[in-house]
Amino acid sequence: MTDDKGSVENDFSGHSAAVVQAGLIQGNVNLRTVMDVPLPSPRQLPPATKGFIDREVHIRQLDSLLDEVELITDEAQLPVVTISTISGSAGVGKTALAVHWAHRVRERFPDGDIYINLRGYDAVPPLTPHEALDGFLRALDVPAEKIPRELHGRAALYRSLTTGRKMLILLDNAATAEQVRPLLPASPSCMVIITSRSRLSGLAVRDGAIRAVLDVLSSQDATRLLRVTIGSERVDRERVAVDRLVELCSHLPLALRIVADRACLDDDTPLTELVEELAAEESRLDALTVEDDELSAVRTVFSWSYKGLNSETARVFRLIGIHPGADIALDAAASLTGLTPQSVRRNLESLVGLHMLARAGPNRFRLHDLLKLYAAERADLDEGSDAVHAARERLLHWYLHHTYAAYQAILPQGRSLPGVDDPPRQTLDEALQWCEQERLNLLDVIRTAPGWGQHQLGWQLALAGMAFFELRSYWKAWVDSHLMGLQCARYLGDRLAEGWLLLSLGDAWWDRGDLDEALRSYTDSLRAARDVDDLWTAGFAVRGCGLVYEDRGDFQAATRHAQDALDTFNRMGERRGAGLALMSLGNAHRGAGRFAKALASYREAMQVFQRLNNRWSQGLVEFHRGQTLLRTGGHEEALSALTSAAALFRELGDRRHMALARSYEGEAHLKLHDRGAAREALANALLTLLELDDPEAADVQRRLADVDWEDSDAAANRGEPDG
Repeated sequence: MTDDKGSVENDFSGHSAAVVQAGLIQGNVNLRTVMDVPLPSPRQLPPATKGFIDREVHIRQLDSLLDEVELITDEAQLPVVTISTISGSAGVGKTALAVHWAHRVRERFPDGDIYINLRGYDAVPPLTPHEALDGFLRALDVPAEKIPRELHGRAALYRSLTTGRKMLILLDNAATAEQVRPLLPASPSCMVIITSRSRLSGLAVRDGAIRAVLDVLSSQDATRLLRVTIGSERVDRERVAVDRLVELCSHLPLALRIVADRACLDDDTPLTELVEELAAEESRLDALTVEDDELSAVRTVFSWSYKGLNSETARVFRLIGIHPGADIALDAAASLTGLTPQSVRRNLESLVGLHMLARAGPNRFRLHDLLKLYAAERADLDEGSDAVHAARERLLHWYLHHTYAAYQAILPQGRSLPGVDDPPRQTLDEALQWCEQERLNLLDVIRTAPGWGQHQLGWQLALAGMAFFELRSYWKAWVDSHLMGLQCARYLGDRLAEGWLLLSLGDAWWDRGDLDEALRSYTDSLRAARDVDDLWTAGFAVRGCGLVYEDRGDFQAATRHAQDALDTFNRMGERRGAGLALMSLGNAHRGAGRFAKALASYREAMQVFQRLNNRWSQGLVEFHRGQTLLRTGGHEEALSALTSAAALFRELGDRRHMALARSYEGEAHLKLHDRGAAREALANALLTLLELDDPEAADVQRRLADVDWEDSDAAANRGEPDG
């Protein structure tokens, strides 16, 4: 409708998805919808700690902050999000307190709770805000293709989705304020709890966080913990021994729980005997302590518990400490240890029962970071270098096996990895599910491989992961993994692997629009490929250079590179590469105005892809052919080609190319004087591209605005109202 000032506002309600009603558009397109389909309410809190001893002061502080959240929400007094930080040393119970309190109040957050371990002080690099926000947005039901690529876009979308919602966000094991700040919602109805070994003073100064510093347990609370776990009667009977146990455990909750579990194994053993054993271990391991090493404070307790394990369980414990990721799958543990899944499960469950291991999900387990360090230390001391080397190699082969299976499921016509046996075939859904579960671990494994001396497996893993990283738009993971893979290949002097990795890296930069980096990678790839006569990589690297020149408008260079790539692929019988080179050649001809040659190249490319049954590439050829026909006057044939391309992309789930094809459908309708159909196609394309945060949206928006401006101007000349 139009108001007295001539401005236009479109509104709607109901069960429809977003709708664009295009009138006169002179500025930005602003989409406002009213939908009664609720967003998901994620519930991600890990299980609470059994026998938790209340930190009464801190519990009251958190309760008061929650009351403040509800007061702000009800009375709109201060539009700021409430943040509480819980800091303290490792093993002091920060996570236990945060999770315990969150479970007490989670019903007061009806829109859900989000939990993430930021790995601030793990042996592997902390999660970046970019990676954390990806998980948050997926938990909020944002499809992968709609997640923005850049950090600021992800943070903005996250804030939009949490605005007006009452959610609890628990950010565990944070390293710095900079890691946390992009993860803070803006809605005052949300509450954020952050745990860290650091005080995160910056959050208090800039963001108004309320700080709580968690110390070790008092003697009274430490005794209460032992009373709950060992039993009141036994604790009261041996108070002197209990006091000494508390002292030897440094009042640390993690150490106290391990000691208590050991005591419960034999109710008839006097606690005095346990004290003597622990004290003896402490003095014997003094040589392993390091000043300011948090592990030193509890190494004795860990050693004592470790010595009580049977030989097989002890071996499982120390070997899973080798795993570089935050958690480990049952099958990965079986591969690492060389045991059957049934045997390793039995040992893992024993470790869970002793609080030396925690469940992280179905068939997934996690070591506390201090225990992880201790386990890796015991592996070095008790396994021997040859056994550790063999275990690492088994683990890397397990990851390569599964990652390569996913590669083949995603790219069934992709190039085979040399020296790697073909794994059993997987469905695409199976492959993607495994990759999502192991994504962060896979990056950690690739980063760790060079330090283990496993350079060949390192670059093979990087290339195998490319298909998944590209499909799911994990651009940073794609680039980071390939940079590590390049280090491995260059260490070995393997020019074939180096050229292939540089080619894939060029594709990543080109997809992100960084043409300078893309050209540099493609050129270096071509140089490496020619050194070892690798025609496959050379052909695709030459084509990649042509893609860059095409985007820069240098169609003479683009034509030359596409033809060189085609000649290379024809010599080696690489049919898919030949089809792609023919399509690139057609694009270069079109850019230079050689339309007849362009259409001839597209016909040849289509024949190649039809023989290969490569339907996505068929859709891409139709898309480019339709654009060319628009410029030659074959408007009806262009419309048919573009409609066919859009339908094929829609069927294959490629929303981006479907939208681009629809935008050119709009151009074809304009040429055929059907302005209503043109407006509908352009508006539909614009909506999808805006949802995908695609840079092409700006061009489509401009074209749609031109259509409506021309219609409005024509109506004014006829003396008709424009509203």
